[in-house]
This record gives sequence, structure tokens and C-alpha cells, in this order.
Amino acid sequence: MRRPLISDQWAREYHSDESSGFRDGIMITPLTFCGALEDLYRGIARHWNDATRKKYDRDYNNVILPHIENHNSRIISSYAIKDCENILLRIQEDGYDNKGVKTEYSESALNHFKYLIYSVFYYASLAGYCHDFLWGTKFEINVEREALAVRSKTLIKKSLSIDQEKKLISIIMESLKENGRLIALLLMFVLGLRDGEACGLDFGDIYELPYYKGCYVAVIKQSTIPDTNKLQSSGKTWNTGRRIPIPKKIVDFLLERKAIVERIVKDNALEMDINRLPVAADCDLYHDLPDIGKRLKADDVTEEARSVFKQAGIDSEVLASLEIEMEEESARLEISESNVTAYLLRRNFATHLKILGLDYPDIQYLLGHCIDDPYINRPDYTDGKLYQLGKHMAYRPLVNYNADDHVKLPGFCEEQFSGRKTISIDSDTECVSVRIHALEKNDVLKIKVNPDNLEGIAYTIRNGYKSYEPRRTINILQKYIDDYDYMN
Repeated sequence: MRRPLISDQWAREYHSDESSGFRDGIMITPLTFCGALEDLYRGIARHWNDATRKKYDRDYNNVILPHIENHNSRIISSYAIKDCENILLRIQEDGYDNKGVKTEYSESALNHFKYLIYSVFYYASLAGYCHDFLWGTKFEINVEREALAVRSKTLIKKSLSIDQEKKLISIIMESLKENGRLIALLLMFVLGLRDGEACGLDFGDIYELPYYKGCYVAVIKQSTIPDTNKLQSSGKTWNTGRRIPIPKKIVDFLLERKAIVERIVKDNALEMDINRLPVAADCDLYHDLPDIGKRLKADDVTEEARSVFKQAGIDSEVLASLEIEMEEESARLEISESNVTAYLLRRNFATHLKILGLDYPDIQYLLGHCIDDPYINRPDYTDGKLYQLGKHMAYRPLVNYNADDHVKLPGFCEEQFSGRKTISIDSDTECVSVRIHALEKNDVLKIKVNPDNLEGIAYTIRNGYKSYEPRRTINILQKYIDDYDYMN
């Protein structure tokens, strides 16, 4: 197959000290975008006929390459998602000349250019010239909005599957010394944080409630400014300030990592306040002197998330379709997020909260959304209220030690029995309501309350008869935990 018909004005190679060797698992090549297009053209154009090749070659030469900023001095491995988005944006803004009239490209034409850009980077990643950084992005999808809307009804998932959650948590909690990008994803998965909020969390923002031993919370009061690692107070709106109970298993993990950071500060006599250091720093802790004070940017977390999602078995087309859907104004208004990673993990967090029985105002508070209930205000979330929320959240699987302890599960259950029945109630339970019905009106029930320590325990027995119809019911929390156990 011949080479593409591309003008000689476009450089094929760019040589510098950074254009050779191996870095981050890829072979650094001096090939530019145009050079990679020529080098990999056989694969890129393998399904194109002669007429299609001529048309697409003209599109590369006359539309795409002129809109790649600093093309002749950039190697293929130096590009990122934002570069591709900027190429597409410049093409859209410039349009084309139609008999002396500036005309906008149609949606189908822009999708076509998106496909041509994606093809070069996809085959470059297969050749080992760059990372597959467009995996799971809108560049993978070559369909128009109408077709996407139809497919979205069945394709786009709003939460993760149990198997995906288990793979995800095994990756992001693999080591106490792992890279801070994984720690940021852990905070997003467990606490429902936005990416900028995860980057903005300091060790001093995690503390134990004074009168509730063992109950730790994360104070969300700052985030990183978009495209930077600089801090700003609060976040998207005034609603974002909040305190979120942290599961004990995650508390222990984060405090152990904090202890490692404290040793690094002490051993190297660093003049740093541990409480002002980011929980998710832009480094790992395997080296003798890591850059523990360098804060991550939200884009760094998004990039890492795509790699982790890929390992967890999340379909790239789901993410790509979701990204396109989120660009629509109606979608942004509905989900209040502009980042696929943040949306997916926050929606997943909200799903768990709902299953655990939290009310909508509580879920809205924990997500940093406006509370719709006019009788509930953010100051109502006192230490005592957070402690109660934490007790509910302690039954979420994977992130708690005892989430599979069925005996302590709160919830509704129903059982029919004959003869004698003993009901054991855990001593830590604050309040239990037991309703016992006789199936027949004249049946006699004998009830005996026998606490281990009667002193300080109040109980009331109320008599009465009401016709009783056995119902088909399910203990939602029991089923919730059983499903996670079944997937082991």
C-alpha cells in the first residue's frame, strides 16, 4: 500500500534529547503525528478503498495537520487528551470556506475528523509509540447524537458492577506506598469526592470526632483550581463544604500512609507541617525522598482513572458514550458533573448510600449538593448526626472490615415459625422493635424478655390484635451483602 498523499511541509521526525529511548513502558520515537501517520498507514487505511484514501488523505493534509499546534516540533508520545480536544475545537471554530462564506462543519464532518485523529494515536499505541490515552474517550465513538441517544438507553451504566468494584478496590489499595493518583481515586470511590476535592484533601482534614471514639471524618473545604494544582476554598458551589464519615478500613489505610509520610519528614529533617501535606501527593513513597508536598492536578487523576478502569474491566465504549452524553447541556444540568471519572464514582457512591437506607437530604449533603428539604440545613449535620450516618455507612462492603457480619445488619426481616423461638439482639444495638403476630386470633403468645444485664435497659410490651397477612419481603441490606459475598 502506498504512503498517504501528505505535503512535504509537515515534518516527519523531530530530533531532540527527549526523542529516543524508553519511558513509562513506551518506546520514544522521533516520529511526529505526520510521521506516525505515514509509518502506520498500512494499518490505519487497511479498510479504505482508493477513493476513500484520497479523500481522507486530503482531510489529513488540509484540515487536521494545519490545526495541530507546533506539529513540526512535537513527537507522537508528547500528546495528551487536551491536545486532541484542542485540534477538534480549532477545526470547529475555523470552519471552511464555501464560495467566500465561512461555514461551520456539520456534526458528521466533525465526527469524521475525530475518527481520523483517533486512528493515528490508536495505531501508534499498538506500535508502542505512545500510551492509549484516548481509550474510553469520545474519540472512540464515531456516531451522531441521535444514534448515541438511542444506544445510551441500554449502553450507559450509571454505577459499577460488583466485580468491577472488587477489581477496582484491589488496584487502588494495593500498597500503602502507591502513587498518590491511586490514593485520589480511592478517596473518590469511598467518599464520593470530585477529582479536584480529592487533590485538595490534606492529612489535617482527616480527624476523629471528639466525643465519638473511632468515628473519623474528612473535612471537604478546598479543591484544586482546574488545570492547576493550586488550591481554592470550597469548590463548584457553596454547597461543597461538608464532612464525610470515613469507613474504619479506609481510615486505617490512610493513617498508616500518613505515618510513612511522617517518617520521611522526620528522617530527612524536612520543615513541613504534616497536616498541610496532601493525602494524594503527586508521587509514590518507594523512594528515599519523594516529593510529598507536590499536589496533584485533577487531570492527572482523570488520566490515571482511565488506566485503572481499563484494568477493572470497564467497557471503554461505555465511558466514551457517557463523555459525549455529558457534553449535552441537558446532561450537565442533570448530573452536575463535567468529568466522566468523577460522575461515575460519585454516582456509584450515591447508589451505595441509597441502598444503605440514607435519606435524600443526607445523600445530597454527603455529595456536596444543594439540600432540597427546606427543613434541613447544612449546620444540622452535627457530630452526632455524622456519627449516625457513619453507622449506616459501616455496612458498605469492600471498604469496611465487618460489612459481612450478618448478625449486626440493620433492616427489616420477616419469618414464620411454630413452637419456641429465641431472638438474640446484639448488645451494641440502640433500639430494636420486634412485632410478633399470631396467625390465628385465639392463639396464645408467651413472651419473655431476658437481657443479660437488665439494669439500664428499657423495654415495653404492647398487646393488641390485628389480622395479619404474611407478606413476601426481602431484607435489602442482607441481599446487598450476600451479593458481594457471592462474587468472591
